[in-house]
Amino acid sequence: MIFERVGRTGRGSNPALPKRAAGRLWAGLLAAGALSLVVAVSAWGAEIVTVTLVGGGRVTAPLLRQSDEGVVLDLGHDVLQIPAKRVLDVRREDEAAGEQARIAADRGIFRTGRLEAREVPALVRRFGEAVVMVRNPGGLGTGFLVSREGHLVTNYHVVEKHTQLQVTMFRRVAAGARPREGGSADAAAAGGFEKVEFRRVKIIALQPLRDLAILQIDAEEKGGDLPEPVVINDRNDLRVGDMVFAIGNPLGMERSVTQGIVSSTTRTIDQVRLIQTDAAINPGNSGGPIFNARGEVVAVACAGAAVFDGLAFGIPSSELIDFLVHRDSYLFDESQPQNGVTYLPPPFRPRSPEDESAKE
Repeated sequence: MIFERVGRTGRGSNPALPKRAAGRLWAGLLAAGALSLVVAVSAWGAEIVTVTLVGGGRVTAPLLRQSDEGVVLDLGHDVLQIPAKRVLDVRREDEAAGEQARIAADRGIFRTGRLEAREVPALVRRFGEAVVMVRNPGGLGTGFLVSREGHLVTNYHVVEKHTQLQVTMFRRVAAGARPREGGSADAAAAGGFEKVEFRRVKIIALQPLRDLAILQIDAEEKGGDLPEPVVINDRNDLRVGDMVFAIGNPLGMERSVTQGIVSSTTRTIDQVRLIQTDAAINPGNSGGPIFNARGEVVAVACAGAAVFDGLAFGIPSSELIDFLVHRDSYLFDESQPQNGVTYLPPPFRPRSPEDESAKE
């Protein structure tokens, strides 16, 4: 249609116009071709990245641009712009080569690393069994497994003034499978979860100022079979607005999962830095893990407000790692009253009338 219109020279028209129009057309085509060539060369020289989206989706393509506003990828037939709020991670090919080495870096009684983003149900299925219930004679809280040797982390106030503790683990069983030692036969028959009780629980270390405690269960008490421990985030890369979720036992409601976002990473209460979130945290969640979208522990739940919805707090993972690394400085000693030993009042004998008369 364009060539047909350009070729017509109506009455009174300038004969030079068709030539000029054709020239402009060819110039436009050459410019478009040059632009396509530039884009192709840029994409050819660009590094290949894998962009992980919030929710677990991934896109692998040449990176054209990355800024605070987001990333721009070349899909070959189109250019894809992803806003920063939808980007969870951008990983280069050379970084991917060492990814497996970083996924489970063993740091003694705990491990740190960088995991692949997954949807919340998949992460709950993977790490849910590592979350336990911690009971004392006066109440209960939550804890989570950090090592294959049975080391647990919980809040100091969960074990404060108590030395006799009980840990309940919830293990997934297939329908018809044989129950584990100490497990429920009914749960094994129907499929689902069974409770495994540990009564030989040791207090390893306490840090009252940071409200943290390390416990250890005896794995041999139930045949030595423990679930996969959690992975702790050691990069301090949590941002306001990031999705997080918590697993715990609020009000004794076992294996409850709540989800929210990070409201603040710089909240201070009584000169202590905390992570603020709107994920529901209630009594019984204390000592439980708060995970990011990768399934890494980014905080330890420590406080929630029953009066105000959406106001909950957690101890940052950096503080948890510092406590785990320097745990020898906070070892539990039963001879020290500040370490949680409950002292009974000394016995006494009521005064008798004879004592009163003797005193006079």
